[in-house]
Amino acid sequence: MMETIQILNGQVQRLDYHNDRLNRSRNQLMCSHADIYLEDYLQIPDAYKNGMVKCRVFYGQDVDLVDFEPYLPKCFTRFQLKEIEFDYAFKYVDRSAFNQLKSDLPSSTELILTKDGVVTDTTFSNLVFQHRDGKWFTPRQPLLEGTQREFLLDEEVIEERNILAKDLKSYTHFKLINAMLGFDESEVYSIQLIENRF
Repeated sequence: MMETIQILNGQVQRLDYHNDRLNRSRNQLMCSHADIYLEDYLQIPDAYKNGMVKCRVFYGQDVDLVDFEPYLPKCFTRFQLKEIEFDYAFKYVDRSAFNQLKSDLPSSTELILTKDGVVTDTTFSNLVFQHRDGKWFTPRQPLLEGTQREFLLDEEVIEERNILAKDLKSYTHFKLINAMLGFDESEVYSIQLIENRF
């Protein structure tokens, strides 16, 4: 299992959300009822105390490894809808299912995944869509309930809604959000960039 955490200028972001998800996952998958707290394991090296840093915490019953690297945002020029059947309710280290989906795609193309025609996530992020009325919505049933998504819902910046692939024409723009991509920092993409939208 893994948690990906944003560190900005030496400050850990949304730590409570990561602790909650980590311990919820440990409880459901490993029947572990003794909570652990990431602040006990996050010793940030001096080299990573400036700018935006991606911290990955690998864990099972306990924390096994913590690593740090500078964050390099991805940039995409097009998106494709892709229907899938598998589940990804927990943040596993094994991402082979996603890697296989993208194996024949250029790095500038990202997939928007659907299940039974309902929009879920991309291969690495949650999604938020701007409706024609200006409100921002996130799919009600994402593959993974991301910490950034939960934070934005709690802050009432976004709302949940079932978003059907065939109804994407009702939206004008969208953003990718995850632990490293906040709502304000994330690039705004035109819905027109989704090539095979209905």
